[in-house]
Amino acid sequence: MPTSEHGEFDENVKSPYSFEYYDSSWELELMKDLEKDKEVKKWTKNHGIIIPYWDENGKLRGFKPDFLVEKENGTKEIVEIKGKHLLPTFKRKMDAAQEWCKARKMGFRVISKY
Repeated sequence: MPTSEHGEFDENVKSPYSFEYYDSSWELELMKDLEKDKEVKKWTKNHGIIIPYWDENGKLRGFKPDFLVEKENGTKEIVEIKGKHLLPTFKRKMDAAQEWCKARKMGFRVISKY
């Protein structure tokens, strides 16, 4: 289970910003992994992407995914980190994100370890 810890990650070279905020131990772990991954060209949490989706009450809402990652081969993907216990309530957001990414020829990946 990710721990709710917040902070600034400033060991980044691949982010366009001098530091990136993280909201959990999993996000911090992913930031470190992205920095080491030779296939990753750039990444950021500060991307400004808001994906529209309909909630269970039929209300239009916006979902801000965790990470935008650009690979060395030019492909891009959205990466979301979620605890397994939250995945059922995340389904509408996940479906909307998959459609949104598909329309833009981007990948979408959910990381959930527990």
